[in-house]
Amino acid sequence: MAQDPKAYKKVIAHLQRISAATRESGGETVAKRALLDMYCAAAPSIAAIKSEISPAIATWGELSVSGEWVIAANSDSHKRLLYIHGGSWMAGSPASHRSITSALAELSGCSVLSVAYRLAPESPFPAGLNDCIAAYRWLEANGPEGEAKAEALFVAGDSAGGNLSLSLLQALKQQGLAQPNAVAALSPATNLHQHYPSVSANKDIDPIINADLLPLVISNYLQGGDASNPLVSPVLGELGKLAPTLVQTGEREVLLDDSRYYAEKVSEQGGKVVLELWPEMPHVFQGFSPLLPEATQALENIAEFFAEYG
Repeated sequence: MAQDPKAYKKVIAHLQRISAATRESGGETVAKRALLDMYCAAAPSIAAIKSEISPAIATWGELSVSGEWVIAANSDSHKRLLYIHGGSWMAGSPASHRSITSALAELSGCSVLSVAYRLAPESPFPAGLNDCIAAYRWLEANGPEGEAKAEALFVAGDSAGGNLSLSLLQALKQQGLAQPNAVAALSPATNLHQHYPSVSANKDIDPIINADLLPLVISNYLQGGDASNPLVSPVLGELGKLAPTLVQTGEREVLLDDSRYYAEKVSEQGGKVVLELWPEMPHVFQGFSPLLPEATQALENIAEFFAEYG
């Protein structure tokens, strides 16, 4: 049972209302983006962030990627976190995920760069991933106070952003570039090539993800691209020599097995991975801190994981 049953029911009802509205809209892009902006708005306390927000432009090569700095009172300008938001690769923004980025800035002591990568369908794969790579390379050499080499560098992302975080590791490996100190993937999609058993097994208990719309979401992102590409389905890549990775997911999710199988394959290939499965929790439950005690604990676990490697 959830630690706070009343708060838990409030979150589930909130997500069910968003899901119903999304189905009613047919997954239309403008509607989905507006609804995703409400994802974490289950209670006023969630929006009461403590961090300072300021605009950022990450320029690397020919790409200039917008985003925002999220800086807590204890943030270290040389200890940096790239945060990649979720939203089915077609919605979401740094603003929609401030409940997570602000908490991580405060708990980890990192200066957080939350990136506004390009979205599908206007900009399908690999545009968003390329933006994330550019932002990561820029973050290696730039902090909130200007040009300065990072002393520790982390990556985190949720859902589609979790997919992009793990795909980023694959891209860095392919390009012979250094991995981050550690990565946290929250409810990531790891295999766009096939659906795992949890998609059907949890179809009727996942309060937010409509399993029937997953093929449309994937097609919207790939637009003819190869779903077997490890830059799209990171579970299909070489996983043994990547950054230490923490994977968190709720057991009520249709994407539950995406996390399970990814962690299993990393372990089989000799990589460093920690898998946290949270009973009863929905997709990206971490966004509901401080309303949900489990969300607060999960964010604290991420900060502790980063501290271990940075």
